[in-house]
Amino acid sequence: MEIEIKGNMFKLLPQKAIYWKIKKTILISDLHLGKVTHFRKAGFALPSGAFVNNFIRLDEIIDANETERIIFLGDLFHNVYNDEWELFESWRMQFPSIEIIIALGNHDILPLRLFTAANIKVMDELREEDFLFTHHPPDQSIKNIFTFCGHIHPVYCLKSKIKQNIKLPCFVIDKTQSILPSFGVFTGGYEMKAQPGRKVFVIAENKVFRI
Repeated sequence: MEIEIKGNMFKLLPQKAIYWKIKKTILISDLHLGKVTHFRKAGFALPSGAFVNNFIRLDEIIDANETERIIFLGDLFHNVYNDEWELFESWRMQFPSIEIIIALGNHDILPLRLFTAANIKVMDELREEDFLFTHHPPDQSIKNIFTFCGHIHPVYCLKSKIKQNIKLPCFVIDKTQSILPSFGVFTGGYEMKAQPGRKVFVIAENKVFRI
């Protein structure tokens, strides 16, 4: 699914990311690496290899799209350090030519030296041309600026005539901002509502479609 924003073409990917075509840049929000291991240590019965799906989808995106840069829109790692960071660092070193930037989120509490060691540029937010890349949706719009953000983990509830509901991750495109779905597994979601002027694109069975 492709959309145009301020004269730029963006691909909404079923892996729950956005590809900025002219800049050969992948946008990803709320990966929350380390969450599976964190909760397993706390006694939750999550599949031990569930986090591997994150790396599979990252590889799929890079393989399918010419990629020179990845911008993480915050919450790359869920909490304090655990072994999943070492796996991420090993993954990152497979792509030394790809620039990686993170706009820090509220869960990004790892020491900055770890990001530096993984050759990741750390910023509070990134403004480039007419776009702002940040973690939290801004309280108010910025004149002539379109924002890409995350944090909310948006999902949309599809309701059938027989009163069966299903919640699906979605991209939310408003007039001045786009909220990306949470990339990570087991991250939950906040139900978004339809509004005038709002476009909602849900992800189901490896497809993106507008509702």
